[in-house]
Amino acid sequence: MSHAPANPPRARTEVLADGSTVVAIAGDWSAQVATPEITFKGDRIRLTAAELGGFDSSLPAWIHRHFRHVRQLDLSALPRRLRALVELTETSTSSEVDAQTPGLLEQFGDWGLASSSSWARAFEHIGETASACGRLLLGRARVNWQDFWLQLQTAGVDALPIVALLGFLTGLIMAYVGLIQLRQVGATIYVANLVSLAMTREMGALMTGVIACGRTATSFASQLGSMNVSQETDALRVLGLNPVEYLGLPRILAVTLMVPLLAIFATFVGVFGGMVVACAGELSVSQYLTQVVVAISLKSFLVGVIKSVAFGFIAAWAGCYRGSVAKPSALGVGEAATTAAVLGITLIVVSDALFAVVFNLFNF
Repeated sequence: MSHAPANPPRARTEVLADGSTVVAIAGDWSAQVATPEITFKGDRIRLTAAELGGFDSSLPAWIHRHFRHVRQLDLSALPRRLRALVELTETSTSSEVDAQTPGLLEQFGDWGLASSSSWARAFEHIGETASACGRLLLGRARVNWQDFWLQLQTAGVDALPIVALLGFLTGLIMAYVGLIQLRQVGATIYVANLVSLAMTREMGALMTGVIACGRTATSFASQLGSMNVSQETDALRVLGLNPVEYLGLPRILAVTLMVPLLAIFATFVGVFGGMVVACAGELSVSQYLTQVVVAISLKSFLVGVIKSVAFGFIAAWAGCYRGSVAKPSALGVGEAATTAAVLGITLIVVSDALFAVVFNLFNF
């Protein structure tokens, strides 16, 4: 059988002559006892607690629930501890509401601040990479050359199977499409020109760059992001080593050197894939190879090499950059790997479009 408390919680309202309302709080307030309900009018409320006994968190919650929409709420007559709890309740509740329902202008502002901060970090990393390259040329860079030789194998030799497969299928698909169209005008012999030029000037470098983004850049982002989690990069800074120079530079150099070689390899494999389709149709092997030799010039070869060097650098830089700014958590490492691939592929496509415009302007 429950017993009524000796000093139950009470609240009494009184309207003054100036139109304001005084709410007198009294009794012992506890979460185990039902709190009183009151009604009042006006937007000027003054709380008093002359007869207040003990209280717990139920009293600040009761005050916040009844008076949170009051325009002028005077808490000066309350005990200091109660007043602090009421103000803390109002502050935390308003912060939660603001966090849950941000306005459109606030969302746009947050996006702008995040974007500007991201661009600033990106340009800072580009500057550090350029400085590291300059120090390397002067012989003053402190580079982990063991990583360099390891990344040469990882980004080069280990990538040969996937590059060969995709290069062969790319050349085969282009030859098949070209045969369908060129057969209509009786110019099937020019399918060799189509495949060889496309692979040499465009597809070899582009395809290899995309493979480097999906395979190597994500690996770099994961490795460097994991080093952030384990504070290895902080340890390098304590030892006086620049992480961009010590960890990033050997990876960027290795990929920049290996992607052009992979692009040349992909070009030859793609031309072979096109030959399989073309020679299975109306062309002989000698006709196909003759047209390939005629179509591929030194200028076209240099275009592919220049693009592949740029694409390799972009892929490696994207992985190192996203790994260096990864959040120190498992989720941050995963996000770094994903964003590295997206950033690298986006920059490669944009740079490929710029190369096309520049080479067209200079007739190269």
